[in-house]
Formats: sequence, C-alpha cells, structure tokens
Amino acid sequence: MADITTDVMIIGTGPAGSATAALLSTYGIENFVINRYRWLANTPRAHITNQRCMEVLRDLGPEVEDEAYLHGTHQDLMGENVFCESLAGEEIGRMKSWGTNPLSRAAHELASPCHMIDLPQTFMEPILFSAACRRGTQARMSVEYVSHAQDDTGVTTTCRDRLSGEEFTVRSRLLVGADGGNSLVAQHAGLPFEGKMGVGGSMNILFRADLSRFVAHRPSVLYWVMQPGADVGGIGMGLVRMVRPWNEWLIVWGYDINQPAPEVDAAFATQVARQLVGDPELEIELLSANTWTVNNMFATHMQAGRVFIMGDAAHRHPPSNGLGSNTSIQDGFNLA
Repeated sequence: MADITTDVMIIGTGPAGSATAALLSTYGIENFVINRYRWLANTPRAHITNQRCMEVLRDLGPEVEDEAYLHGTHQDLMGENVFCESLAGEEIGRMKSWGTNPLSRAAHELASPCHMIDLPQTFMEPILFSAACRRGTQARMSVEYVSHAQDDTGVTTTCRDRLSGEEFTVRSRLLVGADGGNSLVAQHAGLPFEGKMGVGGSMNILFRADLSRFVAHRPSVLYWVMQPGADVGGIGMGLVRMVRPWNEWLIVWGYDINQPAPEVDAAFATQVARQLVGDPELEIELLSANTWTVNNMFATHMQAGRVFIMGDAAHRHPPSNGLGSNTSIQDGFNLA
C-alpha cells in the first residue's frame, strides 16, 4: 500500500508544476507536489510574461494577478529593444517591442484584458507556489522523484527524501512530470523527442550596479550588444537584460560549445560586465554566475497513459522570444 494517496502527483515546482498545482487546487482536485531542492527559483531566468500567461494568473483570482502586477515591471518600461556597441557606446538602433509600438498598441489592448509585464522567475514561482499551498496543495521540498509504475487504475511513484535518504510511495490517478530539461519522468515514460540538446553555450552573470545613466532615457528590458565574438553561443548577440530597473542586471554572453566551458569567477564576470556596459571602471556586486547550454528539442508526444509531461520537460527551446515560462504555465492551464 502506498504511503500517500492523491489525485494528481506533480514532479517539480517550477512555473509549470506550480501553475498546475495552483490551478488543480483552485478546481478542488487533490494534488501532491515535490521539489528535489530546498528552494524555489534562485535566479531570475524566465521573465517576459505575455498576455496569455497573465490571463492564467487572472483565472487564478485577482489576488494572484494583482501580486504579479505589483512585482512586475510595467509594459511601458519594457519599452524598446535597444541595439548598441555597448551601453555607454554608440547606439545602432531601437525597435519598439512588447506591444509598445503605436501601430500595434490598439491590437494588444483589444486582444486581452491583461497587460504584458516583465516578471522574473524569482517572483513568479513564489506567487504560483504560495497560491497552490494556500488552496490545499500538499508540497514537500528536498524530495526527488525516483521511478514510477502505472496500471489500469493509477500510478505509483517512488520518491526519496534527500535529507534522510528514506524512500516512500505516492499513489495517484495521474502523474505530471514538470521536472525540467533533464526530465527523468519523460525518460522513464519513454516519450519520443525531436531536435538537439547543446546547440550553443552561454553564461549568465547576475549583478547589481546602478546603470541608470546609460538606460533611464531609453527604457528597455533587453539591450543587445554587438561586439566581436558576440555571435558565439547560439544567442547571436551579447545581452544586457534588465532584471529590476535600473540596478539589477543579467548578462548573457556566449561561449564555443565545442570548447570547455569557461570558469566564470568574479574577475571574469566583472571583465565581461565592463566590456558590455562600456565602462572600464564599473564596479559590480556579483550575485551569481554560471554557464548553461542552449537546447532545441521537443517531445512529439506529451502523454504516455496516465503520465504527462510539461514545461521544459516537454519543450527545451532557445530563450528567444520569451516563450519559456509562458508555454510552461499555459501547459499547466491546459492540462488542469
């Protein structure tokens, strides 16, 4: 007999898993969710939040939608895509984006009661996860998925507590794998994929610095930097991304995937930041730095019997166009 019984077992508390849990609990469907880590998102990876995604938050209730608007950067400050040699250097051009172009603003207004915002994943995940828990979701942290077995009436999932090492089982009608780009659920379910992993190499450098003198007069979320070497890594250009205006930033810079990943220490991170900002004296407060690979792979089927996958477990596409967390949250909405 299983240790825990529920309607839906969810692996992962990212945007897809937390959205699914929150929606199921809103609809009165019992669910149990686990996270192999002891924390929610610790870096602001996903951020562009489009109108369709905001409609999902609206469906969760005004308190969820309002909290997202409270923490998000308003559409007007998302502004234009800026192309430049560096933030302090020559500007090559600007392109009105994210519904701010006067020629398309009316279409955006008519398309939805919701507005697009920039909401870093470090804010989005807690909003969704807390909504789920308030509404009845049972959640456990530092617990990892081990395996599953399904039959005609349900799925038995084996989990492991990473603190004690003890294993336990959960019996559910359905299993949802929202366990990211290296999904064990997808692997164990035998779901087929097309595409390629590791098509490019990139690094993220998260830091604090007041850059208002370079950007406040031309508000944007994305400042694209065109410098020698910027086409390496699958992104096409270097990127200085606004996380919080105008003092928290994320740099995305490529490296050759066919070579060993660089060691992104404080000295290297500061050098890259100074290079892309264009200020050789810039002092930064480094918050984190890491390397990652650009993937382009998707599942051709997202269901195997009573097992479903969603989010990065199902579609691992490049970050261009800001579709990652949007598709993940909408996966959860559609399934719930």
